[in-house]
Amino acid sequence: MKTQVCIVGAGPAGLSAAIFAAQAGARVLLIERGAVAGRKLLKTGGGRCNLTHTGTIEEFIRAYDVFGRFLKSALYAWPPQEVREFFHNHQLATKEEKDGCVFPITDRAADVCRVLVYAARRLNVEFLYGRHVWSVEKTQNDFYIVTDKQPVSAKAVIIAAGGMSWPYTGSTGDGYRIAAELGHTVISPKAALCPLITEETWPAALQGIAIAEATLKAVLNKKKILTHGPLMFTGEGLGGPAVFDLSRRLADVLVEGGHSVPITVDFLPETEAAELEKWLLEQCSAHPKKEIAGLLSVKLPRQFCLQLEEMISPGRPMMAAHFTKDLRFELLKRIKHMPLTIVKTAPLEQATITRGGINRDQINSQTMQSRHCEGLFFAGEVIDADGPCGGYNLQIAWSTGALAGKSAAEQVLAPAGSSPAN
Repeated sequence: MKTQVCIVGAGPAGLSAAIFAAQAGARVLLIERGAVAGRKLLKTGGGRCNLTHTGTIEEFIRAYDVFGRFLKSALYAWPPQEVREFFHNHQLATKEEKDGCVFPITDRAADVCRVLVYAARRLNVEFLYGRHVWSVEKTQNDFYIVTDKQPVSAKAVIIAAGGMSWPYTGSTGDGYRIAAELGHTVISPKAALCPLITEETWPAALQGIAIAEATLKAVLNKKKILTHGPLMFTGEGLGGPAVFDLSRRLADVLVEGGHSVPITVDFLPETEAAELEKWLLEQCSAHPKKEIAGLLSVKLPRQFCLQLEEMISPGRPMMAAHFTKDLRFELLKRIKHMPLTIVKTAPLEQATITRGGINRDQINSQTMQSRHCEGLFFAGEVIDADGPCGGYNLQIAWSTGALAGKSAAEQVLAPAGSSPAN
């Protein structure tokens, strides 16, 4: 079987690459090892698909931190606003939530996937499902792709096979293996955007209890790290968006150094300590016979309030009539500056994304083409680049896929003797 552009992986990056390559006029074949496209996409955002975020490209670049400069050209190739317009033009409106997250109006990831597959098929992209790519070999003029059925010959190849998180969706590291066989360095994959495991055991007693808004603080190399958002207690520590964003910043330290990281948590970040103390004093004065946990439960989950009470006054309830200054100090300290010790991340298979992947230095950021192998391109999670929670990682997939697809098509359709810069 022959084609001009062969894409490995029918996730969000592979689908966007297929659409842009086909729009540019290339003949495109998309190989997917699973039975359907977008298996991981269907799970994103709890099945709702947080497909991007609001903000300018420069704001996205800042959010991507050390990866921002590398992703700049890709973001301009398919900016967040144009991603939204694409779905609108395919009769799937989007909506913004107060935190800037963008979802399909239907709250259904399946609708996002349907639009992408439909758009690709209308552009005559050919899909091969249930095909495992064993190897990609570079010949003098093209690529020879070995699958568990018939081989494929292509002028250009785009690797969009994902990382190693959520392996049950098909992300099992195939892209890393193929890239390594073609001479690329793979930065060790590790868990990111995942739960964090604490040395302290008390969070396990609150498993499943959620805090609406929390601020987490850590200090690494004298640099303060702050994350903010919902938090949930787990059987081994902490989860939720605020924790996931912190995990992304701590991943390298926890894995490579084997060190624990002390953090503090503010469970009521919108309320100053003095304001909270004043409110507590007013409540105690108005309800002297009530338990402190009961009074505080209008602001925080009752089970968490009972846990705080047990920490401060083990074995006996704290009553409003006997709520001393020392007890108030201890309670406020635990609400506003709860100390915890992070010992490791959850396993990679539980992570939302993979930190690590194909070394960015070996990829031309203006085309997504390999610097070592002409005609080979990369897109999506397979690259060592990631972002925080909130649609930023899907935007990486859309944008790098679009740039890789457009660049690959330009190369295969270019007159003999000319090609995009490596």
